[in-house]
Amino acid sequence: MTIAHAQTNLDAFYGRLVVELRRLFREDPEYSYAASQTTPDVLAMKMTLGLDNGSASKDGKAVSATCKHFGIPHSYKAIRQFLSEV
Repeated sequence: MTIAHAQTNLDAFYGRLVVELRRLFREDPEYSYAASQTTPDVLAMKMTLGLDNGSASKDGKAVSATCKHFGIPHSYKAIRQFLSEV
């Protein structure tokens, strides 16, 4: 018997943030330093968890694009509320 894993909003936000960071690492020169220091997956995990606990900035292009993708306001309050929902 298998148990289906329900994707949480935190999982979904992380997944979309990875997509956005991969694009930015490839296309945006502003992200060249980050691309030389980490991977999109690692940075997305740090950012998602940091946004959830209030220790990360929401000001990057990837977070903005992720919020737009999910139709949520680009504010700490809206992001944290979205991340806390199942």
